[in-house]
Amino acid sequence: AELDLRLKEMTGEVGGLLLVGASTTIAEFLLPQVLGDFKSKYPKVQPRLTVANSETVENRVAEHTLDIGFIEAPSHRDSVVTDVCCEDELQAVCAPSHPLARLKSATPKQLVQYPFISREAGSGTREVIDQYLQTCGVAPDSLNVVMELGSPEALKGLVATGLGFTILSRAAVMKETRLGQLVRVPLAPRLIRNFSVVYPKEKFRSRLVNTFVQFAKERLAALQAP
Repeated sequence: AELDLRLKEMTGEVGGLLLVGASTTIAEFLLPQVLGDFKSKYPKVQPRLTVANSETVENRVAEHTLDIGFIEAPSHRDSVVTDVCCEDELQAVCAPSHPLARLKSATPKQLVQYPFISREAGSGTREVIDQYLQTCGVAPDSLNVVMELGSPEALKGLVATGLGFTILSRAAVMKETRLGQLVRVPLAPRLIRNFSVVYPKEKFRSRLVNTFVQFAKERLAALQAP
């Protein structure tokens, strides 16, 4: 297999199995288009996508069971290289009938007044929200958490019922806001985070992985442009 890989490198052919991991938001709302475009350009590539939260993806990359990972929170491991791909804005998301929907922006102190539907522990989104609240002088446990869920889709479904609000990536609710099912309310101050690509430090990186990293960075930045 190693010899085959070296031969492909020499002949300039980009192909083979590509083991990609991505945290939930990136995997569900951004990466399908990137992988589809990459496969069209390089038909001999066989992408295999694993979806998990940021912590799990990072661990799998460090263990070499994934070639490359995309995460939503800062990296916590020394054994991986982290490159920033693009910026993402997190915003309060609620049903059109919710009191927050009338606001042009919402402060952390306003948010604690309403029932909150949260992502699970280990989620990159949750980690970034907790850090943001602490920076703003609001304790994360002062949020009125009524439920924790591991899926952005499930979060959106519950929020649409009016049970509470959540905080999600702008990218995750584009369709629902366009259809008028949900409302996005920017936070004040704004909450901007980085999406990052992680890969093992010491492992030989194939031309396939290097080509995909460059391709994905450019595509993700374009998809996230306002």
